[in-house]
Amino acid sequence: MLSPSEKKSLSIVLSVFFFVVLSTWGITLLARGYRPSLQPGGLALNPTGLLSATSRPKGASVYINNSLITATDDTINLTPGDYVVKIAKDGYFNWQKTIKIKAEIVYQTDSQLFRSTPDLKPITHTGVINPQVSPDKSRIIYAVASSSATTNNGLYLIELSANPLYLTKNTPRQIATNTINVDWSKASYEFSPNSLEVIATFKNGVKYLLSLATTIDTKTLTDVTPRLSLITKTWSTQDKEIIGSKLDRLPEELQPFVSTESSQKIAFTTTEDKVLYQATQSATIPNILATAPPAQSTQNQSRDLVIGDYYVYDLKEDTNYRLGSPSDVQNPYWLPNSSNVVYLTNLELKAADYDATNQVTIYAGNFRPEVTLPWFDGNKIITLTAPFSGSAENLYAITIR
Repeated sequence: MLSPSEKKSLSIVLSVFFFVVLSTWGITLLARGYRPSLQPGGLALNPTGLLSATSRPKGASVYINNSLITATDDTINLTPGDYVVKIAKDGYFNWQKTIKIKAEIVYQTDSQLFRSTPDLKPITHTGVINPQVSPDKSRIIYAVASSSATTNNGLYLIELSANPLYLTKNTPRQIATNTINVDWSKASYEFSPNSLEVIATFKNGVKYLLSLATTIDTKTLTDVTPRLSLITKTWSTQDKEIIGSKLDRLPEELQPFVSTESSQKIAFTTTEDKVLYQATQSATIPNILATAPPAQSTQNQSRDLVIGDYYVYDLKEDTNYRLGSPSDVQNPYWLPNSSNVVYLTNLELKAADYDATNQVTIYAGNFRPEVTLPWFDGNKIITLTAPFSGSAENLYAITIR
């Protein structure tokens, strides 16, 4: 039989134990989205879902069903149901989606806001001739022939990289000078599939193979026309290897529907969890995951493919979205470090979420649509334009976010 002091000690231990258990249980329920509320029968715990309202940039207003609720970044408890979520910030296009909230599930907006008034700044100043963008959109090569200093006329390269150790990246770098016999402004350029080499073709038929790894000595170049077939074969093998590497990252059920015409037709996000592709046939994508993820997007999918149209497939969620036909979506590519696609439509530069929502025009004006590529951090788009009629075309950086 327990003594009074032992009974008291046991009572304290049991009380602490039950308090810890109940507190842990309560904290767990709160973390899962349950919230206490007064009901006619007493206090009740009602399940809610969590909306993680995040945006880039932060500090944007969050509206739910047209009511201002909070500002990003913040987490909001909502009872299960459909909600129209709008995120707005002065100077940026609004972001809006209808989101279905389910109990105990966290949904993240991860909204990218784009500037409503883009800012243009020149990258080059002496004119750009015959620019060519690399297949992976990490390089652009062009010629200069109008520099006041003749030694500055020649071939230039811009390489885009986020690595701070690459001091010569992200700025124009002269890789070859003009000579009496070689004027680089008179050539057209073609990149290898791996973006490491370029063939320069002159009007007289002479072709030079250029390696972009080092500065080019124009005087030592030789015409590669006699071995052009071998170079073409090597490049074709490169392209097939790149395509094969990309296909290997896709589910087997999706691979037959993805265009292998060129390695540029298959593009992954920086995180490699989403793929942009062009459909090769009209077909239906089967459900690849046996069980859908709890927080799977509730946006309308397009699993019935139309031949030639562009789509985005989410590898984590097994969802598929149609971006549009080749006439509406031209030269699409991913914006680095984001889930946004940039593309051309009727000489307008547009951006959209990966699920084809929030389509906005980020730039419209006089520019060369075939010369557009993203800055390494995704905050800018490089394009070729002339500020006014009669002026030389130069490369400009358009700040879009």
